[in-house]
Amino acid sequence: MRIRKLAGAFAIFLAIGTAAAQASPGYTTANVNMRTGPDTDFPSVGVIPEGDPIDVRGCLRDESWCDVRWGDNRGWVYSEYLGFDYHGQTALLPDVGIGAFGIPVVAFVASDYWNRFYVGRPWYADRQRWFGYHIRPRPGWHAPPPGPRHAGWWRSGYHAPNGMKPPPGRGWRRPDHRHHDDRR
Repeated sequence: MRIRKLAGAFAIFLAIGTAAAQASPGYTTANVNMRTGPDTDFPSVGVIPEGDPIDVRGCLRDESWCDVRWGDNRGWVYSEYLGFDYHGQTALLPDVGIGAFGIPVVAFVASDYWNRFYVGRPWYADRQRWFGYHIRPRPGWHAPPPGPRHAGWWRSGYHAPNGMKPPPGRGWRRPDHRHHDDRR
């Protein structure tokens, strides 16, 4: 009986670890800043060009910011600028939700994140400023609604464009992929 409990706990641990290690391939829907943390006060890693492929590693619980990998860079992007192929159309991440793409909820701890991804970068010398940072709510953002979502629930007056197509030939794949190769 005790061995079964241990085996069950180990299986749950493996499932959680595997889910956290996966990424969902998408692309940017506009030229967008990639930041060193989930706030516009954090330094910019660079601007990701519209249509460039990215891997979403996880999003905050309120789905406002997502941790993404773009080429050799890692950083945070507003979720409303992340698109995915969803039934042949572009779906903005907040309109469908992280569950539809298998994106895990992640936390942000500045000291851990910066020590893993930014050692040697120009802004790393200023790291102490961010180590005590506490995530504050994104202005105007609120948690996703329960159940089905309507397009643009996250921005008043927003109307989703009709017929947005994913960028052709940019190296992205449908969210149900098994493996992802690096294109950059």
